[in-house]
Amino acid sequence: MEALEISYKIFLEADDISQSRIHSSIAYFRGQMENSRSVYLKNAAFDDESDLDAFMLRFCVEYEIREEACTSPEDAESFVLDLAQVLDTAASAHSFLDMEGEFSWSYRGEHKKYRFRSESGCDYCDFIEEK
Repeated sequence: MEALEISYKIFLEADDISQSRIHSSIAYFRGQMENSRSVYLKNAAFDDESDLDAFMLRFCVEYEIREEACTSPEDAESFVLDLAQVLDTAASAHSFLDMEGEFSWSYRGEHKKYRFRSESGCDYCDFIEEK
């Protein structure tokens, strides 16, 4: 078995949006993560610092794992594409959000690290691979 390391942080922000839009955006993103087929997305931690009275959405998703022997090789192999798809889909569905963060993945001798960003008004996510 191979060792696996995964880490990601995702930040979602928006100002001057309705309370219902705050609730639906957070529910959508939580659902995308929790209903993913990947165990490395399902087990993320959520931190909701939104202020409904001030009409501000502030939501963070974090996850970090180190396994000496990978427990889900299929999910480990597809992690980078799975997370990129969730992020790009969220940017498309909620283009009013500012979304940014980073993720890294190390498995079977490969190491990848990315930063990503989707600005309000943009319906896709930019990914920058770091060396």
